[in-house]
Amino acid sequence: MKQPRRILLVSSGSALYGAEQSLLHVIRKFDPAAWQPHFVIPGPGPFEQAARDAGYPVSLFDVTVGQGQGRLSELPTVLRLAALIRRLRADLVHLNLHFSWPIVSAACQLARVPLVVHVRNMLGPEQHGRLNSFLFRRIDGVICISDAVRRRLFESGLPGRAPTFRVHQVADARDLSTFRGGDRTRIREELQVAPQAPLIGMVARLERMKGQDLFLEACQLVAERLPEARFVLVGDTMVESQRPFQAQLEALASEPPLAGRVSFLGYRTDIPDVLAGLDCFVHSSRRGAFVSVLIEAMAAGVPIVASEVDGIPECVGRDGQAELVSTLEPAAFADAILRVVTDRERARSMSTAGRERALRHFDVGPLARATEEILGQHALSR
Repeated sequence: MKQPRRILLVSSGSALYGAEQSLLHVIRKFDPAAWQPHFVIPGPGPFEQAARDAGYPVSLFDVTVGQGQGRLSELPTVLRLAALIRRLRADLVHLNLHFSWPIVSAACQLARVPLVVHVRNMLGPEQHGRLNSFLFRRIDGVICISDAVRRRLFESGLPGRAPTFRVHQVADARDLSTFRGGDRTRIREELQVAPQAPLIGMVARLERMKGQDLFLEACQLVAERLPEARFVLVGDTMVESQRPFQAQLEALASEPPLAGRVSFLGYRTDIPDVLAGLDCFVHSSRRGAFVSVLIEAMAAGVPIVASEVDGIPECVGRDGQAELVSTLEPAAFADAILRVVTDRERARSMSTAGRERALRHFDVGPLARATEEILGQHALSR
């Protein structure tokens, strides 16, 4: 009888945001007779708990130790990770998010185990150096979550002129049933928002790239036109350096006409209920490789206003599922929000179109099978 292949799912973060949730949604659908998943997570936190709750073994190992501090600082982490890969007898290593590829690629070279890197972000223009570029080209496969990510990968120069690895493209996936039937009444009662009052919200980590400042500046304009409207921000900061941005947002929300009308909810695990309570979901991000929370908003039937940047149009489409804003100006976002919340027929049409698109393109079942097939192409034979 053929033995299941052991796959190490390496992460550089312990939080449970879009990249981690997407991975968990997909792995849960893998054939247990074909795969033995084992998560490698930097430390205790929501991601570790979610993986354990799903029944998967977890090793706590921080692949970021020494990262960016020079080769001698990174070497102990590389050696320890290679030893862990050998001890767990992995047939394949999967790196979720590309940021730690130099360390993980070097460890996989030492352990002689294939590596597949899941690129879920737009690669920046930074110089990677000869050794990092070499280690990237020793990767066996890359999965990009959008065509925008794929294009940027090649523009970065990391793959070289003739890539020695295979580049695949698979969109982020969600278990869409999770986002149907959220409790609209409960969340509005918590926020003390009247049943018919427009509730406009954004769900994302608090950082400047995500554009919460643009969101609140747009909300200032909406609030002047719709005195009954309320606003909500869901998400927290990941690192201490982002705290000043959070303070900036809180200051914006404390000034008229937003004073007393914006709720900061922090990190939430009841996103289906939060989405059900909204009349308009806004994503005013300055960058966006794909943005999996937009899949969740579509599945929940919430009309969307989003930036027309990078891979976001690939996610929400251009057929009426969302209002795409082509300029990162608060007034443009405000106009789009007002069109959505003041035209109920349009909002209903967007809701229906969004649900249909989510089901047609982003259901976890087909995308998990596609991911399984790709990983199977790269794993060591048993």
